Amino acid sequence: MKYQRKKKRRHKRLKRKAELQFAKKVGVPRSFRRRSINGISQNLFDGVKVINNKKERLMAAYLPVNLKYLLSEKGGPFYLNSIKKENFSTRGHILVPDDFSILDNEEKSYLFLRQLIFALLLGNNHSVILDYEYCKKVELSSQVLLDIILKDYWVFSKKVNLFSRNKQSLFPTTLSGINIIEIEVKKLLFSVGSPAIFYNKSRKFEDIIPYKLCIHDNEKEKNLIKRTDQKELDTTVMADYVIDCLKRMNKKLTGEKLNDLCTVIGEILINAEEHSTTKFRYSIGYFKEENGGENHFGVFRLVILNFGRTIYEKFKSDDCPNQDIVNKMRLLSQNYTKRNYFTKSEFEEENLWTLYALQEGVTSIPYVKHKRGNGSIRFIESFFNIKGSQEADDVSRMSIVSGRTRIVFDGKYNISSKINNNGDTFKIMTFNDSGSIEDKPDNKYVYCMDNYFPGTYVSAKILLNDDDVKQIKA
Repeated sequence: MKYQRKKKRRHKRLKRKAELQFAKKVGVPRSFRRRSINGISQNLFDGVKVINNKKERLMAAYLPVNLKYLLSEKGGPFYLNSIKKENFSTRGHILVPDDFSILDNEEKSYLFLRQLIFALLLGNNHSVILDYEYCKKVELSSQVLLDIILKDYWVFSKKVNLFSRNKQSLFPTTLSGINIIEIEVKKLLFSVGSPAIFYNKSRKFEDIIPYKLCIHDNEKEKNLIKRTDQKELDTTVMADYVIDCLKRMNKKLTGEKLNDLCTVIGEILINAEEHSTTKFRYSIGYFKEENGGENHFGVFRLVILNFGRTIYEKFKSDDCPNQDIVNKMRLLSQNYTKRNYFTKSEFEEENLWTLYALQEGVTSIPYVKHKRGNGSIRFIESFFNIKGSQEADDVSRMSIVSGRTRIVFDGKYNISSKINNNGDTFKIMTFNDSGSIEDKPDNKYVYCMDNYFPGTYVSAKILLNDDDVKQIKA
């Protein structure tokens, strides 16, 4: 036993001697030979930590207001601290989902956008590649959101290069898209999407007329009269755009439908501006001509978007000035609670209050100060006027998304008129067969989304066919 212990000690001495001779032979520094693996890992960790701290300081100093807002919203899908924990290993190569739609393919679409933000701001990538190999469809509001993120990133990147003393490239300097195969995806990207906006790679397509992303910043214009004039101008410009699109088809809107279209555009612009915390609103249009033999029509897509407090948050906040409406909402919530109408992650108070906010006469602004509260119901009614009957048009569809609420308009449920206790007639939309806001709406049309959108947007797809247009005489 004693002999075996001696043998082991001798073996260790010889092994240690051989290691030292080898280290001396290859010229390994003494300090390196004796440093533990834990010490090496700690140095690497400290280096990464220093780089991350530099990145955070640069982001705090130079990120544009909208991207900063998206990254700071704790409940949203873009909250930067949550994205850090996901620690994506894309190496800057990101696959665009087959159906890029935050409306109809939430999980995959938001995952893609989070991966992009990680690659741009947190990953150690010199370049970022968006791979469209499997992408078959791109929904317009999703593309707008992507382009806003990319636009703000490039503004940030330029500021970092201009003002930062450290010229080391801490953030990606190139961004590209590859494998754009699907023709409809290609048309959207190269007419109103990122290639057209950032790289001046616009292409003309015979059946597409683009209305490129329009950004309005209220911080630049403090005069309320001029801001109102700007909204009217933006409404006119977009309506004129649709008129010009139809002219190419040798058609024009009827007077009534033109008025409806202007109402839809104008009221959505006003609502977007009123609810915007960051003082920005975005609008974009995309007109596609369809000509299949006897059927010659146009499909107009419209998205108007803002970031900020959601419709629910505005009414729920203590500083909401119209407490009369808030009290009515609270009473309605109590009634829904008693009847067990609220179901977590399916239909919650937020969804109910957002629906209630669309009804005629409901506004977060006191009625005596500003006679609003008819705007939402007006543009909904105008949308239905353009759409017409379900038999004539089963294509037109509109969605309002605010926070975790989505409300869908496709014609199954319409606006009805009611008489209140004072004998006044008002318009209401309840999404149920009873026509009463006291009864739960159809959960296929008013429901809770999986992801929280930090703002409000309206996405509309409007068919312009023979009951909306008339032939221009030669």
